[in-house]
Amino acid sequence: MYSPHRAVVRRIVDGCDDNESLGPPDRASPAGNYVLLDCPRMTLLLAHLKRGSIRVRAGDLVEAGDFLGLAGNSGNSSEPHLHVHAERVGIGIGMEFGGRYLIRNSIIKVA
Repeated sequence: MYSPHRAVVRRIVDGCDDNESLGPPDRASPAGNYVLLDCPRMTLLLAHLKRGSIRVRAGDLVEAGDFLGLAGNSGNSSEPHLHVHAERVGIGIGMEFGGRYLIRNSIIKVA
């Protein structure tokens, strides 16, 4: 997973185990392992990352395209995936990917 934007890493969590296939999700750590980015006009959460894969630290400046970590199955997750959440002043905001404006629970499949 790569940074989608130039940002400062605000916080990371990288100590949650990945959930076993078909096992129960970890509801005590909803986001699991994650990177929280402070972008110029929003905060961006990239969650459910694989334990031990995060390659940035709080305070790092990252550029769009910099490697952050691997998608995983940590936290309140039933299958490996990347959860992306953008917000401004605590309110969720929409995102555009490749010219497509996505809504809550949109799924993007990468070939």
